[in-house]
Amino acid sequence: MKLFKIIIYSILTFIISPSLYASDLGVGISAWYADWKMYNPDNPNDKTNKMDPAFCIGPSVSYQFAQSWSTTLVALFTPSPYEMSNESSDATKIRRYDSDLVLNYQLVRYLKIFFGGKYLGFTFKDGKHHGAGPGGGIGLTIPVIDNFYFLGNVSGLYLWGSHKDNDSSKDFTEYGYNAAVQLAYYASSAGLTTSIGYRYQFIKSRYDTDDPYGKKDEHTFKGFTFLIVKSFHWE
Repeated sequence: MKLFKIIIYSILTFIISPSLYASDLGVGISAWYADWKMYNPDNPNDKTNKMDPAFCIGPSVSYQFAQSWSTTLVALFTPSPYEMSNESSDATKIRRYDSDLVLNYQLVRYLKIFFGGKYLGFTFKDGKHHGAGPGGGIGLTIPVIDNFYFLGNVSGLYLWGSHKDNDSSKDFTEYGYNAAVQLAYYASSAGLTTSIGYRYQFIKSRYDTDDPYGKKDEHTFKGFTFLIVKSFHWE
């Protein structure tokens, strides 16, 4: 767990295809304006908890080191915490951290696969929820017109971690998936790639506990994305 925190501290995952860059290195900023819903399927008295939308923002770095191979790091965090709708106590303020470090392989010109490590965590008053593990998926890039591209990717994840709340602690496993679409524009004269899109993420948590009503949680995140990347090239 500590190794994942060191390597991929603070954000797929939005991964721009290496074919969009005429360079070896891309450095930029990624943002996701998403809402958050939590639900306990084991508790018949539990209602769906809804969070007001919040910005997740952070750095995006990609490096293409071979014709078909590249690596990407995206790290997202919430500058302002999530808050439950119609509530404003400190107990309902939650900060989210989501990061991916992946290796991409270009199968053909517009189709790639990727795999790597993911870290996902939440912190709140008197508690934290942190997990890390492997993930992977497939990405598609379709030229639209001139320097406009349509991008889509789907990926899965499996995480191990621990949840601490007040004086109690329990381990968990999580699995889920991401789906994202983007429309990107590459300005070759400036070496800038800009994209806007939409991302959906679903995560199911399974806790190691004897509490019959505390064994599962389901998390849904969805909202609009934005990414701007500056390209650099070395001969």
